[in-house]
This record gives sequence, C-alpha cells and structure tokens, in this order.
Amino acid sequence: MGVAYSMVTVPKINADVQAQGTTIYWGDKTKNPTVMGRLGATRQMLPSLTKVSQPMQAAALAAEDRNFYHEAAISPTGIGRAVYNNLTGGDTQGGSTITQQYVKNAYLTQNRTFTRKFKEIFIAVKVNKQNSKDQILLNYLNTIFFGAPVEGNEGAYSVESAARIWFGTTAEKLTIPQAALLGANIKWPGHYTPLSKGPQLQATMARYNWVLQGMRTIGKISDADVARYQNHLPPVHKAKGSGWQGQNGYVLERVRQALLSMKGIDQTKIMTGGLKVYTSWDPDLQQKAAAVVKQRLRSMPSDTRVGVVTIDAKTGEVKAAYGGKDFTKRSVDDAYFSTAQIGSSIKPFVLTAAVKEGIGIKSMMSAKGPVWVNTSGDTSPVKAPGFTARFSNDEGDTDKVVSLVDATAESYNTVYVPLGFKAKWQNVLKVAEDAGLPRPALLRGHPGEGGFFLGQSDMRPLDLATGYTTLANDGKFIVPHSIRRVEDSQHKTIVEPPTSGKQVIDSDIIHDVQYAMQAVVQKGTGKNAQLTGREVAGKTGTTNDNYSAWFSGFTPPTTGSKPKQYVTTVGMWRYVDKVPKGKHKHGGYFKKLQNVGGYGHINGGDLPALIWHDYMTQALDGMTTGSFPPPAYHGDKQLYATPSPTATTPTPSTTPTCKKNQIPDIDHCQPSQPTDPTGPPNPKYCKHHPMDPRCGNQSPTPDPTNTCRNIMGCPSTPTDPGGPPNGQGRAARPFRE
Repeated sequence: MGVAYSMVTVPKINADVQAQGTTIYWGDKTKNPTVMGRLGATRQMLPSLTKVSQPMQAAALAAEDRNFYHEAAISPTGIGRAVYNNLTGGDTQGGSTITQQYVKNAYLTQNRTFTRKFKEIFIAVKVNKQNSKDQILLNYLNTIFFGAPVEGNEGAYSVESAARIWFGTTAEKLTIPQAALLGANIKWPGHYTPLSKGPQLQATMARYNWVLQGMRTIGKISDADVARYQNHLPPVHKAKGSGWQGQNGYVLERVRQALLSMKGIDQTKIMTGGLKVYTSWDPDLQQKAAAVVKQRLRSMPSDTRVGVVTIDAKTGEVKAAYGGKDFTKRSVDDAYFSTAQIGSSIKPFVLTAAVKEGIGIKSMMSAKGPVWVNTSGDTSPVKAPGFTARFSNDEGDTDKVVSLVDATAESYNTVYVPLGFKAKWQNVLKVAEDAGLPRPALLRGHPGEGGFFLGQSDMRPLDLATGYTTLANDGKFIVPHSIRRVEDSQHKTIVEPPTSGKQVIDSDIIHDVQYAMQAVVQKGTGKNAQLTGREVAGKTGTTNDNYSAWFSGFTPPTTGSKPKQYVTTVGMWRYVDKVPKGKHKHGGYFKKLQNVGGYGHINGGDLPALIWHDYMTQALDGMTTGSFPPPAYHGDKQLYATPSPTATTPTPSTTPTCKKNQIPDIDHCQPSQPTDPTGPPNPKYCKHHPMDPRCGNQSPTPDPTNTCRNIMGCPSTPTDPGGPPNGQGRAARPFRE
C-alpha cells in the first residue's frame, strides 16, 4: 500500500473541468455591462467559500458527505464495497467522500473500473493533505454537475451556474429550500426537479425531504425550518431554454454565428474557452422594436413575418434587430436569415449610379406609362424593335414629366427603368455592391434586365440596412458588426473588429441622393414615416402582387460629442413555413400581403413605414437630431423629356410705380404723380420723369435732332425708315429672363 501510494502522483486537473462557456454581455454599459446569456458549458468559478450560502454548503454535506469535516479523505466502507463489487461483478461505484468525488471529477475519468477507483483513493489522500477542508469543498462545488431544471437548458457545471440557471440568483443568495433541491440533484443531475410528473415527482419530493432532514441532522437548520419547507418544492425556471426565450434567443444565436466567422474561434472555443464577448446590442432598443411590431401585427395572420434591423451609421454597430416573436417557438430569424424581394428599395442605388454618371437630380424624365423600354433607356408607347420589356407604375400611370427628385418621391417605375439603363446596369451593380449590398443577392436580381432596377433581388433586412447605412454615412462604408471585442479566459483581448470605414461613394453625390430620399418622406410614398420636428430620408419598397413590403430610413446624426445615426430597415412579408413530413407535408411558400389586417394591400408606405415611425419615435426620444447637408447638384440637368405647357389664367397683379427713367407705356409701370396733378407740372418730378407727356420737354439737355434715349432701344435718328415719324416711337426693351 505504501509503495503504491508513493507511486501515485496528483495529475493535472482535467481540461474539461477548467472549461468554461462563453459569457455574452449587452452593449448597454461601458462598465459593468449586463449579462445577456451564455453559450456552452456554464461553469462559473467562485474564488471563496464565503460566496456560497450556508444553506448550500449544508445541503451539499447533507446530500453527499455528512461527516466531511470530521473524517479522512476516503471512506473505508466505500472502499470495501468497491472491492467486493469488483470481485463479485457488482456495481464498482461504491460510496465516495466529497474529496473522492472531487478527485474523480477533477483528475480522473468517469470510467467505473477497479484501477481508477484505487487511483481515486490515493490521490484523494494526497489532496486532503495539501488542501484545507474549506478549499476542497469549494473546489467540489465549483466542479460538480448540477444538470438543468428542464431539457433544453445547457446545464450547470458549478454551484454558481446552477443558482443562475435553476433559480435566477447567485450561490451566495441560495435559500434553504433552493439549496436542498440542488443538493438532492447532485445524485442524479437534472432528474430531481419540481417540473417532473408522476413517480419522478414523488422521487424528487422524497429526495428533497431527505436532504432537508440531513441538514437538520448535521445541525445546520432547525426543526422549524424542516417543518416549514418539507413537501414544498421551490419554484424553478419553467421555460425550456429560458435564456433563449423571446428576442434573447435570436440575439444569442446571432452572436454565436458572428463568433464562428472570426479567425481563431470555433465551436469548441465557444463551448469551453471561457470567452467574454462584449456586444453592441441595446436591450432598450430590442424591447422597443419588439413592442412596436407586436402592436402593429395584433390583427395580422400568424404567418406574417417582420424583420427589423437598426445600425448606427457612425460606428457600423448593429444596435437592435427583430427576428420573430419567440426563438424557442420559431428559430427562423427574419432579420438575419430570411430573404424577400426588396422592390423599389433598390432605387436610391440606381439614382446614386445615375448621379455618379453625370445625370443630375434636376434632370427631367417622362413618368408616362405603360411604356416599352430598350437597353439604351429610350421609351416607346408601343412595342417596337429593340423595345423588349413593358413597364408601368404601381399606383397607376401618369402623363407627368418629372425631375428625378419627384420620380424618387413617387417611385415611378417608368422613370427608374430607363434611368437605370442610362446609368448602365454595371454601374448600378457596382454602386450597390460598394455600398454593402451582397453581390450574390444582386446577381439573383438579373442585372441587365429592367426588373433589376425595380428590386428583383431578394435580401435579408440586415443586407438592406447595411446598404442604407452607407447612404446615411455620406458614402462611407463600415462593415456592420455587433461584437465590440472578445476576451479569453485570462481577460486578454483576442478579437476587436475593425470600425474604420472606407469612402466608397463621393459625399456630394450622396447628398443629392439624400435630398431625393427626403422628398419620399416629405411628399411621396413614405409620408407615414414622418417624424415631428425631425428630417427623415428613406425609401419604400413594394414588389409585384404585394408579396413583400419595405421601408428603410434614417435621420441626420444626433447632436453632441458622440453622435448617433440610427439606420433602420423594416421588411414585411407572409411566409408559410415548410412542413417536412406528415399528412400536411409541403414546402415553404410566400403569400400575398393583400386583404389582411384591414388592408386591401400592404405597400412599403403602409405598415412598414408605420412600424418604422413608431419605433424610431421611441428610439430617438430625448435626442436632438441635426439637419441633412444641402444637395450639391452634382452632374447636369438632362432634359430627357420636357413638360407640356399648361394654359393658365393670368393673375391680376398691381402695376409697380415707375422708377427713374422708366416709361409707363414701355416699362408697364404706373407713372408717379406730380405733387399736384391738377396744377402745373412739378419741376423736380419732371426732372426725374422727363418723358411724362404732362411735363413737356423738360430734358436738361434738349436735342431736337435726337429725342430717343439710350434706354429705349429706339432708332438713333428720327429719319430711320423703320421708326415712326419724328422719332417718337417706342421700340421693345432688351429681353431679360
């Protein structure tokens, strides 16, 4: 025995015992941020036994080793049972002290073998000599597995984690009944829970009561405590994967996916690396977005889907996103995963390309429809060679000739298809891609076809919000991100996403586009997005047959030393999820946004714009936003069409009083009167108005051979055959615009 004892050394602690999951924090505070949730093994190590409540310490002893403080490291009875069972083929587990259990978890495998059992004994003796009882108990509670109250939770690998997962508290605050239930659960992790039913619930109650009695036996609680708490199980978190309920699950999964995309981080690192992830997610904006969507969808069919994404254009940080009602009920994220055609939401990028090509926003084009269009951007009322596609406007056709600002405000398709061809589809594709719209999605929209300029591409709300963030940020693209930094288990920063941007489009061009987008909200299809006292730029998007509807918009940055500029995209569609098997098996499919929720049909300017309005009203509450830069009027005013003159009824106007040297008949002015119109002419008046017939010849330098004055533009001599006799005629004055 002595030789064997001396040959066994205390090995290194198992890596999986030291493994800790990833802790994720909200972006609501710079210091002491709030924990959003955890991924992977939930093991939170406590530094001192004083961080564990006295009831919890007592419950662990009562459940597993009531003589812990008064015995050696090993149980002779347990050793004897292990030897006997090994020889007879019975259970090799035997009885174990807390020290032995800690050694088994921390240093050895869980294999039930005779050899492992005796290694456990020898190492336990050495550990007992090297550590105090308090330290061993702390180590035990820091490494024991407590399971989870319900299937679907990640489970707790320490008493601190168990306190949070089971009861939403800390180990330091565990009460007598809570501690007794956790103590009971050590024997069979996750089995002894008040949420169980039938015989399992009876077993839970029996084990719980037994631990309470044990706590009384070792003198840690009173008879009154036992009487008060026995047969009354404490409540635990009831929801499956409670940390993933509602919006939380969507955010946690987004963070997990973002981590997996980072160099040096894989699933194992997430599950066991003890990472600390500091994010940009704003819990207040999350709550506001969810509340607004819920309110607006209260009368809509259950298959109505809404995706909302908010990005701070100044930092590129994603602040909030609504992906669905409850992740635990439907894990499809409609903000980050689902796609739908974006419709006219693409038009600001078409306009950007056009302005970049020198087609200014004052340019005039015909909005008449329906029209046939060729690839040069020419239109024809009838089909002709080269005119292969016919387009009309969503809200009825018109004969108007409009500027590109008004065409944007009213979202005229019959302007934007020719405009896209004139700007060249390759340029539109590049501008959209540079702004952040994903190239694969753009290519799915069939560049080169007229429909590309009307939003045939399908995208996620996140994609569209990214592109609009570049438009808001004066043409500077910043990679959207929701992770500010990642620290390892030693608090060393291992990942810090880049936040610097790249100027991809000239700011003067963007200011013109922003000006047109303001018209959308001021007087066009996006009027429902108007915010009292704030400037808003945005664009609606509606697809054929109303299969999807969008509104994306932004205000100028807030004032102050750290300006914010929220860019928010709201996408909406109806989608029936696929049923992969069973009697009602079918693939997923879209449904029209028609005759639902009291709407004959839903356009981007309807519910999406209203959701945007309600949400951003709350999001910007208490903040002051500035003004957009004025338009630069980049490019030329192209007259691709000219307005037809319209007959107007002249409005009577007051005839102005003649100024010095003006002639009433020629200058269409009212002669000022002499001081006394009935008396002799006033010399001073006539000096200033020498041509007034009432004044006679009052010229200070009369010239009988030349009575014309230079300002009159009449012949210089009275004998000019083109003039009236004696030079008294009046020719037309020089033209002034």
